[in-house]
Amino acid sequence: MLMKKDKNKPLKKRITWLQKIIPAAGIILIVSGFIAYSNTFDASFQWDDLPQILDKDVVHDPANFLSFDAWRNVNLRPFSQWTFSLNYVAGGDHVAGYHLVNLLLHILTAFLIFLFSRFTIGLLTGEESLDQRLKDVSALFIALLFLLHPLQTMAVTYIVQRMTILAALFYVLAVFFYAKGRILYLGNKEKKGIGLLVLAIFAGILGVLSKQNAVTFPVAFLLYELFFVRKANGQMCRKYIITGGSAIVLTFLIILVSGVLPVETSNITRIEYLSAQFGIFHKYILLILFPVSQNVDYFIRVEPPLFGAAQYLGIFIILAMAGGASYLFKRNRLIAFGIFWFLMTMSVESSLIPIRDIMMEHRMYLPLLGIGMVAAGLIMQFVAFNSRLGLYIAGIVIFIILGTASFNRNKIWKTKLTLWEDCLERNPENPRAMNNLGLVIKINADAAPTLQARQRDLRTAITYFSNAMKCDTIFVQAYLNRGLTWFELKEYNKALSDINTVVEHQPKEEYLSYYVQGVALAKQGEIEAAATMLNKAALMKNDFALIHTWRGLVYAELKNYQMALDSYLMSLKLNPDQAILYVNVSNMYYYLREYQDALMWITKAQDAGEQVDYEYIHILEEQVTGR
Repeated sequence: MLMKKDKNKPLKKRITWLQKIIPAAGIILIVSGFIAYSNTFDASFQWDDLPQILDKDVVHDPANFLSFDAWRNVNLRPFSQWTFSLNYVAGGDHVAGYHLVNLLLHILTAFLIFLFSRFTIGLLTGEESLDQRLKDVSALFIALLFLLHPLQTMAVTYIVQRMTILAALFYVLAVFFYAKGRILYLGNKEKKGIGLLVLAIFAGILGVLSKQNAVTFPVAFLLYELFFVRKANGQMCRKYIITGGSAIVLTFLIILVSGVLPVETSNITRIEYLSAQFGIFHKYILLILFPVSQNVDYFIRVEPPLFGAAQYLGIFIILAMAGGASYLFKRNRLIAFGIFWFLMTMSVESSLIPIRDIMMEHRMYLPLLGIGMVAAGLIMQFVAFNSRLGLYIAGIVIFIILGTASFNRNKIWKTKLTLWEDCLERNPENPRAMNNLGLVIKINADAAPTLQARQRDLRTAITYFSNAMKCDTIFVQAYLNRGLTWFELKEYNKALSDINTVVEHQPKEEYLSYYVQGVALAKQGEIEAAATMLNKAALMKNDFALIHTWRGLVYAELKNYQMALDSYLMSLKLNPDQAILYVNVSNMYYYLREYQDALMWITKAQDAGEQVDYEYIHILEEQVTGR
């Protein structure tokens, strides 16, 4: 006679598995993340990394964040800036530390998503269509999709987009706390529940202080309440949902009517921006499904008609998604929730708030969690548990492909040159890519092995700047960069012509016109006229180091050594990385008969590796010692 199986035995095995799944998932995510992003640690600072981190004085000292005032303006994203400040103190401008923190935060967010997804799926035990035995693998699938999808590379490898990662981390943490808090509260554990709800609000606020797109976290609370939170009798808290929903709608209407809805740029209207977002919505969907044509800068213009075929397609897809999610509310809540999560987390940056860049990949960072939920819902409904081995194999193949795609995509972030060459290759009509590539070539020309090679590189840069103007005739930055490049080639008339074009569109740049004229006059030997022009430039722009450098050179020619010294010292204050000026400062002190200071500065120049006159040093030593 066959004995019946002991029901407790498989239960015991399952409990053991549950005890192991969380650390196992953590290890899988850590290893996968480090492999996919292993080639990013020496990727250079890019684009907004310079003004937001390296050139931002407030970031260079964590003490700047000790006052309450530093945290009042959410538009400055103070929590993210504070983390950059800690990075700067720890490693200065060494890029590896920034990348390590970004990757660790990305992995932490993915692990939190695993815990959140697993908890959420566990609330659906009454869903007959969802096989709970696939709960753990489905949650891990969501986390790995979030971790390894190549669309995430812009948020992770582009250092300044740590703001996006932090906002997502705190956003998911807030919803997770809310979910657990509400379940505890309804389970007669009010004190613990209220404590978690308070933490949920705090986490949401930290998300907003990291980046403003986290502002929809109260809507996420309400969405979670609607889909997953149930009383002991299985009923949703209708009065709670109606009250919360009414409050959110009323708040939004007040903001909309009062005119305090923010605007990042005034170059396009709200309706133009909304139209553009409808027009590119299908592009985001295609990139999620087939991430083979990624671009760091899509440079999409707002052009008539405001509502054409692309816009109607976008509206249709959005309505179809919302309608499908509503239909699935009682049939597969996981898929329905994922769709609404995707639409909700896109809403801030893809609706009525005009942003300079119409389309950016990092805006898919948090919405991608919703896509993972949809995939998990499909797995749990349509994959039979006894065929899970095939699911594991398919999952491994998918994530190897995604991880490899992320690894390859990260290669373009290696240097500024590789970044903008890739961007221009993918969109040859992008004037910003032309301009930025030209600027990179101009900067790299300083390291050219010969004068001829340097001039050749500068003229190549000019070609890119000129092409940028052909695509966009009022692309002022291209005129500015071309003018400064002509200036380096000592073709001053051409430089001045371009600079004056810049001034016509941006009068605040008038100081550059005086600067170029001053240098040109100095080169031609008209020293007094040069001093006049450079003084005008300094009055308009006192924080531009090169103006003070040239003022120093001009005043030295005029034998006004004190003015020359003051100019050199001001230039060094603004840009300390000018060791060659140490010699000039020493010479001015010598002419002013301040030999001790002259000796100190020439010694600094020698220590910095600058070529010095040893006979001059000997003369200074004699003057100082009196021998």
